[in-house]
Amino acid sequence: MNASGVPGRAPEQQNQPRHHSVYAVMLNWNSFDYNAACIESLKESTYPFAKIVVVDNGSKDGSIDRLEAEYRDPQMVFVRNAKNEGFAGGMNIAMQQAFALGADLVFSINNDTVVDPDCLRSLVQALDADPSAGIAGPSIMYYKNPDRIWLVGGYFNKLRAGIVVPGKGKTIQEIPTSTTRVTFLTGCAILLRRSVFEQVGKLDTSYFFYSEDLDYDLRVVEAGMTLLFVPTAKVWHKIDEVATDRTSPYVLYHLARSTVLVFRRRFSAPYRWYGVFLQFALYTPFRFWQILRGGAGRESYLAWLKGLWAGTTTELEASMEGSRSPNQT
Repeated sequence: MNASGVPGRAPEQQNQPRHHSVYAVMLNWNSFDYNAACIESLKESTYPFAKIVVVDNGSKDGSIDRLEAEYRDPQMVFVRNAKNEGFAGGMNIAMQQAFALGADLVFSINNDTVVDPDCLRSLVQALDADPSAGIAGPSIMYYKNPDRIWLVGGYFNKLRAGIVVPGKGKTIQEIPTSTTRVTFLTGCAILLRRSVFEQVGKLDTSYFFYSEDLDYDLRVVEAGMTLLFVPTAKVWHKIDEVATDRTSPYVLYHLARSTVLVFRRRFSAPYRWYGVFLQFALYTPFRFWQILRGGAGRESYLAWLKGLWAGTTTELEASMEGSRSPNQT
């Protein structure tokens, strides 16, 4: 990152990617339609996936039975969890399965997405062009507004104690097309090397939902590897505006809890408490404004506050699954 805070440029992509054994991994939890649409898009990839691994997180609606019946072919691998292991726990199982079966690269993808046919090809090209890079991520746009960016690569801003994503809200035509080194990639869609999983470890399961991606990005950077944002790779996410789609009590509780846990897990005092303080003093009024704008009720306000308290008071174990030693920043 340069003095202005803008991430530096990565080497340009080569024209033709080398051959790799790439596995896609995704979760299912009571969502046949989402998974089916995502699987269909993965099967259209111009850089073929060796396998598509679907891990069911204890669904109760019969969706995993329908998926297995619909996609009976050698490319598909289905794994059933007895209960909901959360995003981090479920993805750990999926990635372990993929690497155990021989994957060189794993494409972790949210099931509520549609993937462009050339997405994987662009991501592989980017990793091949930069040996220091461990993870590459695409442009992610709104499914209902396909040219508008939901999330792209960004960086962690220490002063604001939060993630900054310069391209958020812009159109895909408004951002540069060259691959860029960043320090944050959303776990919604990433391509990672086997060596990253072997060196950095699993996702930290203390984050049941949210912030496991930021935690992992911090650990990857700490391990000396870089992250690449590849704007020419595209994914469309079936998500609405935050005020209407991310202000339910369930979402807000876990978002607040996990955000506080990041500071407690990955930073030492006094910065960890600076980050926690900002969640209460700065980001709480912002979340309340989103709740008001989205028309959510009293339970959403309470859920955010309960989540902050839970994140602050949760006892941290000395060693959690997927974790490494915290930053001493």
